[in-house]
Amino acid sequence: MDSEMVGLSEMNTEQIFAEDRRIEDFKQNPRGEFLQAIREKDMARCLVKTAEIHGHFCPGSALGVMASVHGLNLLGLDSISSDGLEDLMAVVETNACFADGVQAVSGCTLGNNALVYRDLGRLAVTFAIRGKETGVRIRVQPDFSSSVAKASPEFYPLMEKVIKNREGGAREKAAFRKAGRQAAFGVIQLPFDELFAVETFRPLLPEYAPITESIVCSNCGEMIMATKTVGGLCFMCAGEAYRQVEGRGIVAKESERPSASTKS
Repeated sequence: MDSEMVGLSEMNTEQIFAEDRRIEDFKQNPRGEFLQAIREKDMARCLVKTAEIHGHFCPGSALGVMASVHGLNLLGLDSISSDGLEDLMAVVETNACFADGVQAVSGCTLGNNALVYRDLGRLAVTFAIRGKETGVRIRVQPDFSSSVAKASPEFYPLMEKVIKNREGGAREKAAFRKAGRQAAFGVIQLPFDELFAVETFRPLLPEYAPITESIVCSNCGEMIMATKTVGGLCFMCAGEAYRQVEGRGIVAKESERPSASTKS
């Protein structure tokens, strides 16, 4: 084996060991990279990681990133982060792009019950720690769109065409993604006080999420939470009304009672 092949082999081995160490670090602290970026107020790094779940770059998620980084630093979270045990809580007032910035950076999500969604349609988030007297609410200033337009003049016209009107083809969609990326990385470079207002107050938080019993629907045979049943039936089989989160917010829906059992 020549020296070049030996060098490549050693390099590959080092890369494998480095990746193994990285995986072990993630096992011990899955949010370690985020926490470091939050402490350093590295908005770009947080924005890039947020895009991993949001799917693209846009000013809305960028605003959520900025609000979260500053909010968590204001709370003094040098060592505390969301670990799914509901000690750190985030209350968002919109289900738009802003909310994904909050979920990614804070680690407070719907799935770990540390995220509360209030269907108010406002670009704002409140961070609080259970047992503490004071929480911090951060809201986006009403004139934020002018800052977005300066960062990316094409963003709003393209959003109107591609997203609102559902017009244009692949070229327009690519241009919109590019404009969104330009707007997002432009926004995070702006002074925080230019985009946000902050207030502190005593937060009103929900109780810890209960651990509920699971039962099997007597009609469809699916496992369901006991609190989501009517007479031993799931809402769908019982024809019961339910609520779902969608683009318009929390919407009441009517389910149709099945005509016959669907069990196999």
